[in-house]
Amino acid sequence: MVDQQEKFDEMENVEQSEFLFANMKRTYDLHQTLDTKAINDANKHGAVLDNLATQALQNAIESANMISKQAIKHADVACDRIWNVDEQGYTAQAILQDEGVVDTLIAKILSKMAAAD
Repeated sequence: MVDQQEKFDEMENVEQSEFLFANMKRTYDLHQTLDTKAINDANKHGAVLDNLATQALQNAIESANMISKQAIKHADVACDRIWNVDEQGYTAQAILQDEGVVDTLIAKILSKMAAAD
Protein backbone atom coordinates (compact mmCIF):
# COMPACT_ATOMS: atom_id res chain seq x y z
CA MET A 1 0.00 0.00 0.00
CA VAL A 2 2.85 2.32 0.76
CA ASP A 3 4.28 1.61 -2.64
CA GLN A 4 1.07 2.65 -4.30
CA GLN A 5 0.92 5.83 -2.25
CA GLU A 6 4.52 6.63 -3.13
CA LYS A 7 3.80 5.99 -6.80
CA PHE A 8 0.74 8.22 -6.58
CA ASP A 9 2.71 10.99 -4.87
CA GLU A 10 5.48 10.63 -7.41
CA MET A 11 2.98 10.82 -10.28
CA GLU A 12 1.36 13.85 -8.69
CA ASN A 13 4.76 15.51 -8.33
CA VAL A 14 5.55 14.77 -11.97
CA GLU A 15 2.20 16.20 -13.04
CA GLN A 16 2.76 19.30 -10.94
CA SER A 17 6.26 19.61 -12.32
CA GLU A 18 4.97 19.32 -15.88
CA PHE A 19 2.20 21.78 -15.07
CA LEU A 20 4.71 24.26 -13.63
CA PHE A 21 6.99 23.79 -16.64
CA ALA A 22 4.05 24.34 -19.01
CA ASN A 23 3.06 27.48 -17.12
CA MET A 24 6.62 28.79 -17.17
CA LYS A 25 6.93 28.05 -20.89
CA ARG A 26 3.60 29.72 -21.60
CA THR A 27 4.61 32.78 -19.58
CA TYR A 28 8.00 32.92 -21.33
CA ASP A 29 6.39 32.57 -24.76
CA LEU A 30 3.88 35.30 -23.95
CA HIS A 31 6.60 37.71 -22.85
CA GLN A 32 8.69 36.76 -25.87
CA THR A 33 5.73 37.53 -28.15
CA LEU A 34 5.14 40.89 -26.47
CA ASP A 35 8.82 41.78 -26.75
CA THR A 36 8.88 40.75 -30.40
CA LYS A 37 5.74 42.80 -31.09
CA ALA A 38 7.25 45.84 -29.39
CA ILE A 39 10.44 45.50 -31.43
CA ASN A 40 8.47 45.14 -34.67
CA ASP A 41 6.37 48.21 -33.83
CA ALA A 42 9.52 50.18 -33.04
CA ASN A 43 11.06 49.08 -36.36
CA LYS A 44 7.96 50.20 -38.26
CA HIS A 45 8.00 53.55 -36.47
CA GLY A 46 11.71 53.88 -37.18
CA ALA A 47 11.12 53.15 -40.86
CA VAL A 48 8.51 55.94 -41.03
CA LEU A 49 10.93 58.36 -39.36
CA ASP A 50 13.71 57.31 -41.74
CA ASN A 51 11.42 57.94 -44.70
CA LEU A 52 10.47 61.39 -43.40
CA ALA A 53 14.12 62.26 -42.76
CA THR A 54 15.04 61.18 -46.30
CA GLN A 55 12.25 63.32 -47.78
CA ALA A 56 13.30 66.34 -45.71
CA LEU A 57 16.90 65.91 -46.85
CA GLN A 58 15.83 65.63 -50.49
CA ASN A 59 13.70 68.78 -50.15
CA ALA A 60 16.59 70.68 -48.58
CA ILE A 61 18.94 69.63 -51.37
CA GLU A 62 16.42 70.61 -54.04
CA SER A 63 15.85 74.00 -52.38
CA ALA A 64 19.58 74.61 -52.22
CA ASN A 65 19.89 73.75 -55.91
CA MET A 66 17.09 76.13 -56.85
CA ILE A 67 18.58 78.94 -54.76
CA SER A 68 22.03 78.46 -56.31
CA LYS A 69 20.53 78.49 -59.81
CA GLN A 70 18.67 81.72 -59.01
CA ALA A 71 21.87 83.24 -57.60
CA ILE A 72 23.68 82.34 -60.83
CA LYS A 73 20.95 84.06 -62.84
CA HIS A 74 21.25 87.19 -60.73
CA ALA A 75 25.03 87.13 -61.07
CA ASP A 76 24.70 86.79 -64.85
CA VAL A 77 22.37 89.80 -65.00
CA ALA A 78 24.71 91.84 -62.78
CA CYS A 79 27.75 90.94 -64.90
CA ASP A 80 25.82 91.77 -68.04
CA ARG A 81 24.97 95.20 -66.62
CA ILE A 82 28.61 95.79 -65.64
CA TRP A 83 30.04 94.81 -69.01
CA ASN A 84 27.28 96.30 -71.15
CA VAL A 85 27.26 99.85 -69.84
CA ASP A 86 26.26 101.14 -73.26
CA GLU A 87 22.89 99.50 -72.90
CA GLN A 88 22.19 101.55 -69.78
CA GLY A 89 23.54 104.67 -71.42
CA TYR A 90 21.32 104.25 -74.43
CA THR A 91 18.31 103.79 -72.21
CA ALA A 92 19.03 106.97 -70.25
CA GLN A 93 19.79 108.82 -73.48
CA ALA A 94 16.51 107.66 -75.02
CA ILE A 95 14.58 108.90 -71.97
CA LEU A 96 16.29 112.29 -72.01
CA GLN A 97 15.73 112.72 -75.75
CA ASP A 98 11.99 112.22 -75.32
CA GLU A 99 10.65 115.79 -75.16
CA GLY A 100 7.52 114.80 -73.25
CA VAL A 101 9.59 113.29 -70.44
CA VAL A 102 11.93 116.29 -70.29
CA ASP A 103 9.00 118.76 -70.26
CA THR A 104 7.31 116.79 -67.49
CA LEU A 105 10.51 116.74 -65.42
CA ILE A 106 11.06 120.49 -65.88
CA ALA A 107 7.44 121.20 -64.96
CA LYS A 108 7.73 119.15 -61.78
CA ILE A 109 10.99 120.83 -60.80
CA LEU A 110 9.52 124.30 -61.37
CA SER A 111 6.35 123.49 -59.42
CA LYS A 112 8.38 122.22 -56.47
CA MET A 113 10.56 125.33 -56.56
CA ALA A 114 7.48 127.57 -56.63
CA ALA A 115 5.88 125.64 -53.77
CA ALA A 116 9.05 125.90 -51.69
CA ASP A 117 9.08 129.73 -51.91
